[in-house]
Amino acid sequence: MSRFASGLRGLAPFVMAGDGGLDLLPDLLHGLEAEGVAAVEVGLPFGDPIADGPELQAAAARALAAGADLDGVLARVAAYRAAGGGLPLALMSYLNPLLRPGFAAACRAARDAGCDALVIPDAPLDAAPSLTTTAAEAGLGVVGFVAPTTPPSRAAAVTLASTAFVYVVGRVGVTGAATRLDGDLDALLAAVRSAARVPVALGFGLRDASTVAAALERADLAIVGSALVQHVHHAAEAGGDRVASARSFVRSLLAPTRR
Repeated sequence: MSRFASGLRGLAPFVMAGDGGLDLLPDLLHGLEAEGVAAVEVGLPFGDPIADGPELQAAAARALAAGADLDGVLARVAAYRAAGGGLPLALMSYLNPLLRPGFAAACRAARDAGCDALVIPDAPLDAAPSLTTTAAEAGLGVVGFVAPTTPPSRAAAVTLASTAFVYVVGRVGVTGAATRLDGDLDALLAAVRSAARVPVALGFGLRDASTVAAALERADLAIVGSALVQHVHHAAEAGGDRVASARSFVRSLLAPTRR
């Protein structure tokens, strides 16, 4: 049974693997698990991240400079699993790093390391059905994206093709800028949730406790990426501990939902 099962609910932070060093990743995942997050998106750094805003672009550049690659990231995921880590993990990667070793081989390696799903922003599910099939054959779920500009018929098709969770993009643009949770977004989320057979996640622009709480009133998962990555990096620049700062920030994001 997939760790991304219906009923999964809560905060799903994004972390850039290798930002701060690859060996940080297992401890970071364990720390986030201790704070009670529902799942984690593990970002594989890439040099041309077309959907990422400046914070995640900078994090990817730092991770690449530190030597992060697919094999290294998966080795640290495997170490997290070997130490008892139980979070649902979605590997977020652009397509090129997965094609380099061969997509089927990359899927098998991700599954063997302990990943549960793939998030590939530049490979829409309805445009690449062979990728979805290959991932499924390896035992990985896939994540489809639905945006405010997605036509209803296509949104329905992507929702049905998603086998891990459906990622609802809160606004048009790249990651990092603020998302306005308004009536148009509510209508989109309601349509996706009525058709989805897997959890529905809301991301792009969730930056603080109030937007996380509002997102979790509308969706199953709230994805926070840029704000967390930026907070941890700034804390590290000031001499702080990366894992401790990540845990503290996540705790603050979840505080209103726990009162």
